[in-house]
Amino acid sequence: MEFFHLLRQSPRPLAFGALHSFGSAFGQTFLIALFVPFISQSLGISETGFANIYAGITIASACALPFVGRMIDRIDMLRYSLLVMVFLAIGCFVTSGAENIYVLIAGLFILRFGGQGLMSHVSMTSIARYFDRSRGRALAIAAFGFPMAEAIMPALFLGLIAALGWRTAFIGAGIVILGVMLPLACWLVRGNARFRAVPADDTTAQKTAETSAKSQHNSPTDDTAPANKTSPHPRLFKSVYIWLTIPMLAGQPLVLTALFFHQAIIASQKSIDLGWFAAGFTLFAITSVIGAFGSGPLIDKFGARRLFPWHLLPLMAGVGVLTVAETGQMIPVYMALAGFTTGSATTLRTAIVPDLVPISEIGSVRSSLTAIMVLASSAGPPIYGWLFAAQVALPTILLATVIGMAVATLLSWLAERPGFYQPPHIRPVSQS
Repeated sequence: MEFFHLLRQSPRPLAFGALHSFGSAFGQTFLIALFVPFISQSLGISETGFANIYAGITIASACALPFVGRMIDRIDMLRYSLLVMVFLAIGCFVTSGAENIYVLIAGLFILRFGGQGLMSHVSMTSIARYFDRSRGRALAIAAFGFPMAEAIMPALFLGLIAALGWRTAFIGAGIVILGVMLPLACWLVRGNARFRAVPADDTTAQKTAETSAKSQHNSPTDDTAPANKTSPHPRLFKSVYIWLTIPMLAGQPLVLTALFFHQAIIASQKSIDLGWFAAGFTLFAITSVIGAFGSGPLIDKFGARRLFPWHLLPLMAGVGVLTVAETGQMIPVYMALAGFTTGSATTLRTAIVPDLVPISEIGSVRSSLTAIMVLASSAGPPIYGWLFAAQVALPTILLATVIGMAVATLLSWLAERPGFYQPPHIRPVSQS
């Protein structure tokens, strides 16, 4: 009922967030992967070579995100959104016309950076900035665009590729972005001055931040420290708190990307049919939605920082199940538990940012932390691949994974202990 009340109260801002999370699919791996065989055949690139190019592009996108992502704190939200959509559409058109590897690299970079990076950034940052007491629920609703795209886009684009070819499918994607999504974004928030406003110049947003600091944290925050205008939030990374929290941020993307990437090896070593893993993705998607919507009200009630240290626990349990699994029937249990962590992480990682910094710095900080998570996801497959190549036993790898996540959980919990370490510009969590 609380979700329906929120939807009735603020339908357009929430739809704006969901639109951008849905639109991020044009740069997400699950959609681009459908084009790989056709692009490889057309341009004469091996799939291994394509994978190496793709990894490099993903790393480059992560490195660029803090610099471009922080501009969202200084530009009208709708204007920023429209620029991102035009950029993403250009990526579709460039990729569709790629006749050599250099144009392909340029097109794929724009897709990854504009889709996975900036569209997701607009979705989560705009909602985190606009909503206060209902931030957790609002983020869960906006994030629903991610599983919606995962459910709809693959079948749709497979049909388009089969009927019209991969180049025409990319052209169609660009036309949809410019002809449907861009006008819809304008219609949703054009008249909402508070949603669009630059935080530093928005009195309402400042009052909301001050009220939140007093009522939820019982402590002032040092909002007067000067922000660095040339680099992505270096002040944040001087904080011991953040360095204790980074393993928690990186844990889920590193582990799950690696385990999903190497699931064929895992299935082979356990003598389990790979079909069990494929079937488990349906359950993974369902529990991801449950995790996101379940964590939203808890965030609003207890606060993101109270919940954040514990969100890896379902994934730890899931990897534990995978460690001891001897039959395929155990795989859906592992996938379901992994889904709970993935869903809750989607809302928690954004909801925690306004608890750490002023409203006017949400975009800058979130883009920097997101870059860390993208780099972690890029590092996962090669790290685990090296372990498999070194013939480290699978149970040893999985047990080490559980221990690593347990250490990350402990560090994140320690960071919240009273008196352990609270830098002046990070709001101390309420202990009441």
